[in-house]
Amino acid sequence: MIKAIVFDAYGTIISTGTGSVNAAQKILATACINDISPQDFYAEWKQYHRKHMNMACQAAVSLEYQISDRFLTEEKIFILDLARLYEKYGVRRNPESDIHFMLDTLGKRRAFPESRTVLQKLAEKYIVCVGSNTDTFPLICDMRNNHLSADMVFTSELLKCYKPNALFYDTISDNLKIQPCDILFVGDSIDDDVKGPQKAGMKTCWINRKHIKASDILPDMEIYNLEELLNCVILCE
Repeated sequence: MIKAIVFDAYGTIISTGTGSVNAAQKILATACINDISPQDFYAEWKQYHRKHMNMACQAAVSLEYQISDRFLTEEKIFILDLARLYEKYGVRRNPESDIHFMLDTLGKRRAFPESRTVLQKLAEKYIVCVGSNTDTFPLICDMRNNHLSADMVFTSELLKCYKPNALFYDTISDNLKIQPCDILFVGDSIDDDVKGPQKAGMKTCWINRKHIKASDILPDMEIYNLEELLNCVILCE
């Protein structure tokens, strides 16, 4: 029986839009990097970002990356990402001085049109939460600006770990005092919002907005927009 629904934030209830690619374009112009498109540069950035998140998840010390903290906020990871990209492209600039282009895009995202209504309707029957790989302040700003509300908000900064680390989902279950099997996790990432929660014993709903074909996952539900979730939850009961 579903008692709580946990939504991923970005790509699920809040659109990322083109803010990150626009930031990449400004960084490329500032750093005089001309041999790569903003889209490809940001694609490389995301690869570094995932790698650094995984390293932070493992709470490891790496001399190569000079990580000494047991946890890195996403802001620190953004700086680390840009530092590695500057190294790769031979840019002799301070990434901490240029990272503002990316940070300035945070907290200014728009929710998908159906998000507010769906969350409100589900909140009439279920505990509705948000669980996202993000620093807390930008997410709170995005939720407030889009008039989105939730019973509880869980961020990687608050939980001191990133999805798909098992601790992320276990801590949510512990805080809610609800068994994992009674929690539905909804999100757009196969690794973070389907495979990770499944390993923790949660039910999963993959929101596949891009209609991607994936044969290696079996979520409890697959939807293409959030409105479909309203009927799917009833059928899953």
